[in-house]
Amino acid sequence: MSENRNNEENINNEEAAEKTEVSGKVSVLENMRRLNEKQKREELEAEAEKERAIAERQRLERERYEKKLEHDRIELMKLKQGLISEEDIPREAEAVKEYTFWDKIGNFFYHYKITVIVAALIAALFIFLVSDIITNKSPDAAVMIMANDGEFQFRTNDIEKLLEPYCEDFNGDGEVYVRVSYLPAIYDENSPDSYYNQSYQTKLMAEFQGGDSIIVIADANTCHAVGIDSVSENGNPVEPILADMRTIYPDDENCTQLGYMLSGTSFAEDIKYTAMSDSLFIGFRVPRESLGVNMEKFTRNYNNALKLWDNYLNKTEAVHGEAVKFHSEQYQ
Repeated sequence: MSENRNNEENINNEEAAEKTEVSGKVSVLENMRRLNEKQKREELEAEAEKERAIAERQRLERERYEKKLEHDRIELMKLKQGLISEEDIPREAEAVKEYTFWDKIGNFFYHYKITVIVAALIAALFIFLVSDIITNKSPDAAVMIMANDGEFQFRTNDIEKLLEPYCEDFNGDGEVYVRVSYLPAIYDENSPDSYYNQSYQTKLMAEFQGGDSIIVIADANTCHAVGIDSVSENGNPVEPILADMRTIYPDDENCTQLGYMLSGTSFAEDIKYTAMSDSLFIGFRVPRESLGVNMEKFTRNYNNALKLWDNYLNKTEAVHGEAVKFHSEQYQ
């Protein structure tokens, strides 16, 4: 009886569904139910197909492996019985590995990493030198502060700004540039900055071997320590390193054999360094023959430096064109 009742209910449900479809009033819930059932059937069929494919692949691999084992067993028995030799056993060709682009790059660096590192360092050094040559501006005058006074590290820009109005655009590049470098000639070896001081001395030595840096700011002790205060050596006359300012300004009491005393000028006041030592002077390297030095350029730089200092002493600013700029303006 219950079976007949169920059959009747199914028939009634199907008839109701057909009536609903015919009337065009299929509910949203009914549509969702049908779609879900259809999607589940498709997913089950796809999963079953995937499992069948995996099982088939595993079966084929297992058969192939079993055949290989059987073949190897037979070949081994023949080899033991002397029916065949090892040369008669066919060797499987080794699979050729396919390398990706990044695999090839990694392999290259693994075998040639030292060469690559050295080449990279050489290239970086070359780029640095070329960049330095291109970007390094040629100064119209250059000042070396040889005195060991750490305060000058922070006043190089002030000195540059002070002297540039009295300097002409000697190299004609449209910019007046007085380069000021703090390069102490002597220092305390126990100082925590001894490493930097050694680098200063190395650069100072390089500047003395060239003909660009003419002006020096130093004192007598510094000049004596580096051996540029004497005009004789072992009793033999030598060419002086620094110009005797007494011959340039014979009637000026601020002039000494080594330079012009800054205490007799407004230099300290102009750069706002009122505690500056009274023993400091400004000196000028005399042009002299040296290996690799262009004497014509050295002499021209020397005369330009003296002209700059003479303008400063007389407070006579140099004549500049309207287009000429001061290098120190970038610090304002």
